[in-house]
Order: sequence, then structure tokens, then C-alpha cells
Amino acid sequence: MKRMRLLVAALIAWLFFFYNLERLSKFIDITAVTYTFVPAMVIVTVLIPSLRRIPAWVHVLAPIPVFLVVETLLKDELWGAYLALTVTEVCAIVLTTLLARRVSMGISEFECAIDHITLGQPGKSPEPFSVGQGEIYRQVRRARDHQRPLALMALKVEEESIKVALDRMVQEAQKAMMKQYVISGVSKTLCDELEDYNIIAKRNDHFLVLLPEVTPDELPDLTKRLCKAISEQVGVTLQVGTASLPENALTFEGLVEKAIEKMDAEPKPSLQSQRMTAKQIALQEAIGELGDH
Repeated sequence: MKRMRLLVAALIAWLFFFYNLERLSKFIDITAVTYTFVPAMVIVTVLIPSLRRIPAWVHVLAPIPVFLVVETLLKDELWGAYLALTVTEVCAIVLTTLLARRVSMGISEFECAIDHITLGQPGKSPEPFSVGQGEIYRQVRRARDHQRPLALMALKVEEESIKVALDRMVQEAQKAMMKQYVISGVSKTLCDELEDYNIIAKRNDHFLVLLPEVTPDELPDLTKRLCKAISEQVGVTLQVGTASLPENALTFEGLVEKAIEKMDAEPKPSLQSQRMTAKQIALQEAIGELGDH
């Protein structure tokens, strides 16, 4: 953030200096085209983030021919006695574009950081339920029509495992942000641990994981492995409920209802056991660090 503040301050200072350039030197007479072109480059560069994908030299030099053509159409001469002024105007446009590009890149980096905190890494975030339910419907119908095994898992983060001891107002904001951060970690771990053909969708405060070709006998081991991975990598415990087709239900709605019912009915681990788990994880990490040394 400090670098971002410095970039914005530098851009504002430069624009202030540029628009007072004529007052500082009686030999400089900036044209109206330049006064229009400079803020236009700032606006375009900041409002179109995709421009940062092109090479910097292309972004900086491409507007110059356009500027020179417009200048040529509006006045008789760019060279000779006007050469120094033309060079000054071109340098002003180049410097403005470079500063605006740096500000735009800083804003993009900040947006990426926020997305990482709230949504997880790109490509590692489960689809919203409204997006994923179509594919889930098709998989349930495929498994039912072809008499293939299929399972659905409902899980959510245990609230007690992400509490923070802060003042009431700060605690509410911190809890909401921490919860989103933890959910992001859970979603990333699920994507890493599960196969590509498994479907992960976030619905309200829980996840739905569709597991094609997974039989009821395979569910306990898979559930145990996921819970262990989440506990080790994110540090929270999960409530898990499962349902299988056709043992528990024959429709998508039935599978979801059964899985959520079992998830909510699962006994919650005590706070003491959660703390012991956290201590065990910390102890294992410390032992691992000692072993590395």
C-alpha cells in the first residue's frame, strides 16, 4: 500500500507540475491538444486494466503517432522552431503514460490480493451452486440411468474453530474476513486433494462435492483423508455428511437433503479437542523444522 500511495502521489504531483508548466517558463506554450491528450492517457490507462498486458514500450509509444497526426492537422508546423515544444509535449505524454501504467498495475495487484483473500487462488475456487448445479444434475442423471455409483458430500467449516478474541465491532469484521479466508483455504485444499472430474460447488455456508464412481464403501476413507488434509493445511475441523445413489436417494434434491441432514447431525468436536489438534499440528511443524536443520 505504501508503494501505491507513492505512485498516486507522484502522478498527482506530475499533473500539477505539468498544468503549471507555462507559468514556470515563458518559453513554453503547451497546445490545447497536449492538455487534452495527457489526462486522456491517464483515464484510458487506469480504466482499461487489459492495457497492462501489452509491452510497456508499445503502450507508451503507440499514442505518439496519433498525437503527432492530430497536432499536424491543427497547426502548420511541428519541426523547426517548434521542435523543442514538440519534444517537450511528447516527453510529457510518455511520462504521464508511464506513471498512469504503474498506478494501474498497482491497482490490479491490490485487486488480485483482495481476490486471493476472499475468493482463493485463480482456478482453485469452487463454482457457485447456481453455476455448478447443472453439471451436478447431469452427473446424477447419468449415474441413475446407467446404474453407476455416485456420492454427494456436504461439508462446512466449524464456527468454533475460527473465532477470534477481539472487541465486538472489530470481532464481527475480523470474523467475517477470517471466515472467508478459511473458506478460501478449504476450497483450495479440496481442489488439490480431489480429482479433476469431481465437482465442487459452494452453496451458502457449505460445500457440495459430487464424487462420480465413488461407492459407499470408499466414502469413509475419502472423508477421513479430506478432514485430515483440511486440519493440517488450514487448521480447522469439518462437519461432513454423505449420501449415495441409489442407497440414500434417487434424485439430486434427495442426495443434497440427506447429505446436509447428516452433516448437521454430526456431533461437533469440543473446543478442547480442537485446541489439542492445533497444538499437535504446531508440534509436528516444529519437529519438521528441527529435522530440516
